[in-house]
Amino acid sequence: MKRTLLGGAAGAAFVLLCAPLAAQEVENTVAAEDIAATQAEAPDVAEAAEEAIEPAQEAMPEAEPAAAVTPECELHVWPTENYLGVKMGLFSGFGLIGALADQAGHAQGVRTVKDLMREYLGPEVQLEELNRLDYMTKLGLDAGKYAVIVHEPTPWNEDLKDNPELKAEVRVMNDKIKNGQRLTDSANACYAELITTHIFYHKAMMYGSNLFTGWNWRQFDGNKIVTQGKGQVKNPLEHFPPKEEAMIEPAKAELRDAYAKDFDEWVVKKSGI
Repeated sequence: MKRTLLGGAAGAAFVLLCAPLAAQEVENTVAAEDIAATQAEAPDVAEAAEEAIEPAQEAMPEAEPAAAVTPECELHVWPTENYLGVKMGLFSGFGLIGALADQAGHAQGVRTVKDLMREYLGPEVQLEELNRLDYMTKLGLDAGKYAVIVHEPTPWNEDLKDNPELKAEVRVMNDKIKNGQRLTDSANACYAELITTHIFYHKAMMYGSNLFTGWNWRQFDGNKIVTQGKGQVKNPLEHFPPKEEAMIEPAKAELRDAYAKDFDEWVVKKSGI
């Protein structure tokens, strides 16, 4: 504990306030001598304190760094950029792919539903929602055992038309899935894949608006698939796409929520777990 010693004019002033008037000179002399003696002893006290602390510090063992844990399994994850939209009227049938318009206060003018899904529910947002759901636990995986490897999103179908190389890559992926092969070159015996195949907005006069999301799940033991499941699940939408500026944020939140609900229900109904 530090003590503050008052010397010089400050010390004299302190004594003058406390001592009787008749004894000022004597008290001042004694106070000055006490202060000088205390200050002379202070370096010795500090040095003794340092000597007492140093052996204690030397005696304390250094903490060993925690050993890095290498996950023994791999989970490969593909989000998607494959956004689809269909609007169906009473006599439109099932073949009309709509470019649903939304003004929504955007400076660049009219936006399609596909544009808005890409903006509101991009690959990064998809991964955020999956993590928020603790998706690995829902898939029956021990998160401590799995290293997560995120791959490039599955592409938009429209991009395949004018890109032969991309079209060939997707064909190879589909062939591997069809033949029960892994999509990567990993040789890890403990291995799993979660693929988001598409995000699909559907509006019909009779059924309202819904968000469908499709997944493909495969878990391997060596080269053998031990669990697998694919398919899509839907959840209703009321605010998406937004029709005015004030509805943009509610529409974003609703779209994320519908995506999360799709995953929850898909795990139960379609994943094979």
